[in-house]
Amino acid sequence: MVLALVMLAATSLQASTPPETLASFQRTSFAKSDGAPAGISGMAQTDDGFLWMSGTKGLTRFDGVQFTPFKPAPGEHFLEAQLGMLFPAEGGGLWIQNDNAGPTLLKNGHLTHFGLGQGYVGAGVTPFPFFSDPLGAVWSVSNKAVMYFKDDAWHVVAPTVLSGDGFGKGAFDADGNLWLTTGGPGLLVKPKGSAKPPMRLPDIGGFDGNVFAGPAGLLYLADRQNGIAIYRRSGIALTEMTAPIPLPIIAVLPSRTGALWLISNKYVVSHVSPEAIAAAGKSHSVPPLEEVPQLGRSPLNIIEDRDGDIWTGGEGGLDRLARTAFHPVGLPDDIHEVSASIDSAGSLWVGSETHPVLHLASPAAPWNSTEVPSLTLATYADSADGTVWAANKLGIWKLSPGTPQLVVKYPSSGRGVPYSVIKDKAGTLFVSSPHLGNGVLAWDGKAWHDVLKKHATVKVMAVDRQNRLWLGGGGPNQLIGLSHGIEQRWGEAQNLRVGTVRSLLVDGDVLWVGGDDGVQFFDGKRFTSLVSRDAEAFQTVTGLVRDAAGNLWVQTLDGVMRIPAADVRKAMALPGSRVTARLFDATDGVPSVVDADRMLPSLRMGADGRIWTHTASGLAWIDPARVPKAPALPPIVVESVSTGSAVYPASARGVALTSAENSFRITYTTPALNHPERVHFAYRLAGFNDWQDVGTRREAVFTKVPAGRYQFEVRAVRSGDTASAVHASLALTRAPAYYETWWFRALAGFLLAFVLWFAYRMRVKALGRQMHIRIEERERIARDLHDTLLQGVQGLQLRLQTWAASPRIEATHRQEMTDVALRTRDMLVDGRDRILALRRVDASPDLAGDLRAIALDYTTLYRAGFVLTEEGAPRPLVPEVAQEILDIAREGLRNAFVHANAGAVELCMQWRRDGLHVLVRDDGDGIDEAVLRDGGRAGHWGLQGMRERAERIGARLVLRRGDEGGTELSLAVPARAAYASARLWRRLRRVRQAGSDQAPD
Repeated sequence: MVLALVMLAATSLQASTPPETLASFQRTSFAKSDGAPAGISGMAQTDDGFLWMSGTKGLTRFDGVQFTPFKPAPGEHFLEAQLGMLFPAEGGGLWIQNDNAGPTLLKNGHLTHFGLGQGYVGAGVTPFPFFSDPLGAVWSVSNKAVMYFKDDAWHVVAPTVLSGDGFGKGAFDADGNLWLTTGGPGLLVKPKGSAKPPMRLPDIGGFDGNVFAGPAGLLYLADRQNGIAIYRRSGIALTEMTAPIPLPIIAVLPSRTGALWLISNKYVVSHVSPEAIAAAGKSHSVPPLEEVPQLGRSPLNIIEDRDGDIWTGGEGGLDRLARTAFHPVGLPDDIHEVSASIDSAGSLWVGSETHPVLHLASPAAPWNSTEVPSLTLATYADSADGTVWAANKLGIWKLSPGTPQLVVKYPSSGRGVPYSVIKDKAGTLFVSSPHLGNGVLAWDGKAWHDVLKKHATVKVMAVDRQNRLWLGGGGPNQLIGLSHGIEQRWGEAQNLRVGTVRSLLVDGDVLWVGGDDGVQFFDGKRFTSLVSRDAEAFQTVTGLVRDAAGNLWVQTLDGVMRIPAADVRKAMALPGSRVTARLFDATDGVPSVVDADRMLPSLRMGADGRIWTHTASGLAWIDPARVPKAPALPPIVVESVSTGSAVYPASARGVALTSAENSFRITYTTPALNHPERVHFAYRLAGFNDWQDVGTRREAVFTKVPAGRYQFEVRAVRSGDTASAVHASLALTRAPAYYETWWFRALAGFLLAFVLWFAYRMRVKALGRQMHIRIEERERIARDLHDTLLQGVQGLQLRLQTWAASPRIEATHRQEMTDVALRTRDMLVDGRDRILALRRVDASPDLAGDLRAIALDYTTLYRAGFVLTEEGAPRPLVPEVAQEILDIAREGLRNAFVHANAGAVELCMQWRRDGLHVLVRDDGDGIDEAVLRDGGRAGHWGLQGMRERAERIGARLVLRRGDEGGTELSLAVPARAAYASARLWRRLRRVRQAGSDQAPD
């Protein structure tokens, strides 16, 4: 839970760097319910970036999100249940104090204890036994010696030979001098490079607790009884700088900025700014303190991490005081709808909905309430002369310089709260309100004038170099320009696409426009959109500022964004280029959210170059020249691979899984203690899946992963800072189960192929039997028809012909018998056609022989002769295609013999490379042109059937009258459709043979 710190002093408004105060920090608390340990007795940040805490429940690691209790490796254990002070080890690892023995080193997950055998003399009874020298080596003090650690052993520098119980605390200053306190009064120093034992300095006032070295040559001496004294150091000579702070302390932290953090014996955290120390040093007075409300958390220790954040730990859990980029300004708690401007003297004027206009003349002065009433939501600082103007229901006010005064009241028609006020270069004041005239009124010092020709609701105004007045509002995508009384309007036709205009920024000859739907810049000809890598970054833009370095600052409902100058220049030179924005939100000190309809613009530039943001209930500033750099992401740590049956620690050699472990979870993290919620991850298992963006989730889950070798890869990026991405990887292997081995798969493939082959063989035999049975049945039927019905019909025909020739029968009856004999012959032809169809075999190997047999049958009934010619070598045909060719040619022969009244019929077969060509030709009467034109005779389907069969096999069928009479039928079948491979032909023959072998007798 994030708690805003209570401001006890206002922030400096001067052009110089403001002092560091508690307003520069924001507090985050981690209680037991968040997983934090209770009773924290020691804290340290190791080289890998993790924060470690010791206490009543052992050792806990914190990565900014998760608290992870440390479990010693099998066979290892801590020497004591209650762990003491923690200190980062040189080169990685963590030193752990033991009150009654030598220290313990935790490195690479293993514990190593150090005692007399490893050079450590005495016990670490002092609360602060560890410290480091300027080169990073770790030192320790005990009740018997001062030592340093090198080459896996402790080395004694100075044994205890002084009065008292031993050394109390050690510290190195920036010059390398070693300072020591003893168990009694007095201070020792061992100058850099001196081979002599530490020497005692003259009495310094009874401070016998701890010594701390700070920056800028300061030394701090503190104990629980006398408080803390601040000394200025020159070499090893000390001069008391300020009066002692009469605060019994239990922990001291000199920060890298020169501030001093204290924890008193009443468990209160106090902050002393470097400016307060310097000011107290001039008068040798007690520097003032700022107290951090602890809400009963009972802090016991305090450290500073590498990002400059302050951490305190104690009985109630853990607190983080994170340094913010924006510096909030203390305002009354009940203030609402803030509008702030700064005059040329650096005074701050704040209008609001709930309070009269407030004035802060200097950092040390209190807020003054002016006579300007509340509901003053429009303020404006004229950059030309530093005058601050304001507009409310009564009229326009001049706030500064001098005493605030009402300059002019509105005409009688005026009512409502104005949106904005501005002054142009000619001195004319403009005020916008939907209740004033057509939306904007101008005061030229003598009279009011209506500015617009038709009504518009103007939210924000700006004046450019040419003294043109820009008015934003009046509806979505509407912008109005006024120059010398001439009004010009821009909209979607000029590519203005920001929705309702809520912010305007004159930047040289360029006008920046911000609104509900984005940011655009206007070069005098057209509007061009600013495109962010985050598609939703520029939504509801309420403020625009460009600093001296060219960076563009944009305020939205999400916070304030800074776009680097290089990205801005590229976007202006190459429209469409994507820009990267760094977001500053509530965790960076931006207070609450803005009101998108009033107090616009919400982002303003002060005369000293600082940028101010005012929101619905807060006010804050940032110095764009001193923006804290976003801390670099620490390396990603891949921690473990867990399955349903085991947990494998990650190692450089990788992790090997068993064949049964095909689903697993991989945990990873990065110790981003500063804004961990902004760190997003993506991972993949190379060889199994592609990259997946998983947001802030710090584990990867995989299921049903095949056996093999994989590379788990994970990357992290801080939002808005893609250049700081970090990567990590872990080799992963999974042994194959027996059913995943090559020999098992080969055996399974062989068995499957055998089963398919066997099934194929059985199917072929079954088809052969079915084919044989069908052929036998058809031949039996054809045989019966031929031996019975056709023989009888043929005998009947002969008898009728005999009678028709007998002179004993009357002529009329003979003619009737002749007609009946002819009809009987036709019946006999049809019957023979049916028998030929029944005897037809699928995919005959001798197409020419089948057609010759059909033609010879017809010659026994008709007087026409028959000739067959064959060109080229016969080739195997696809069975289905051969059947269709046989049917088409048989129908052509039947037509030639039966209907053409021909004397000769010719069949020609050409076996060409491009395909099979079949020609049926006769010398008869020739086919009727009407039949060719209509596609056949009504009620007859022979010709249509031939064409349908030809179309099925992709052949070309031509039927025409011959050049010398008669009829020609030409069939051309392409080779790719007609010819079968020899292999297929042999298989068909085997099928036939198998069917014949399996057929019953």
